[in-house]
Amino acid sequence: LRYNNLGLIGLTSLLLHMVRFTTLVSLKLPYSNIDVRRLTTNMEATIQSFAARLSQLSKLKELNLASSRLSGRLGQLLSGLQSSLESLELSYCYLLPTDVCYLTQSPHASSLKKLDLSGNNLSEHLFSPFQKLLFEISRSLVHLDIMECRLTDSHIQSLLPGLRQCLHLRYLGFFCNPLSTAGLKVLLQNLVTLLDLKLIIYPLPVDCYEENLPWPPSSTNLLEGSINQEKMAVANAALQEILHKAQRTDILLTTDIYTPPPIDFFDL
Repeated sequence: LRYNNLGLIGLTSLLLHMVRFTTLVSLKLPYSNIDVRRLTTNMEATIQSFAARLSQLSKLKELNLASSRLSGRLGQLLSGLQSSLESLELSYCYLLPTDVCYLTQSPHASSLKKLDLSGNNLSEHLFSPFQKLLFEISRSLVHLDIMECRLTDSHIQSLLPGLRQCLHLRYLGFFCNPLSTAGLKVLLQNLVTLLDLKLIIYPLPVDCYEENLPWPPSSTNLLEGSINQEKMAVANAALQEILHKAQRTDILLTTDIYTPPPIDFFDL
């Protein structure tokens, strides 16, 4: 139901009919025009009804709520689910620390195989909760997307202990984060120890841009800035050399977010 623009009221009505699908495993509702940040009294009742009907999907394992403004309401929406989620996509959801803390302490944390938090600012108030969440989901995690999360070299350095625990990780996407070549090299030197890892989508290094970027750079700065191709070639060669020395040429390392097909939940 991608780009349905139904809003909270429309989706709540739709779920009333979907509860008949007693074996439904996957529900994708991205770009549904949900915004829970400033609800009226009537809309408070609607979100409660939405959560109640969602909880009736007793077999649900995959949920995609991308680009819904869920600030502070994640626990309300997910706490009633009868089974633990294995795939949860929350990109561009304006999450608050309470949302990430809920996820860390929830039954879903120990079963999540796929998590997408792209587009949420993990660099400030969400960073500490995200660190804790990473440890909690590390035993089951296969696919992690943290693109456009404003993570710098120092943030990645702090995340390394948690990432090293993700022994089953196959995919890591962190494109469009302001990392340097040096920071990427340190990260890759740690990631090559994850034997199941096969695909890494990494950002264009900040030191490979033609012009000096404002700091911290916005996503627009990173996406629209001009790249010095000579510097980029040197950086890419250095990263490939790390893979070669570690005998991990089985890992696909790319800055292209479109070339590799997305991993489907049913393939996890």
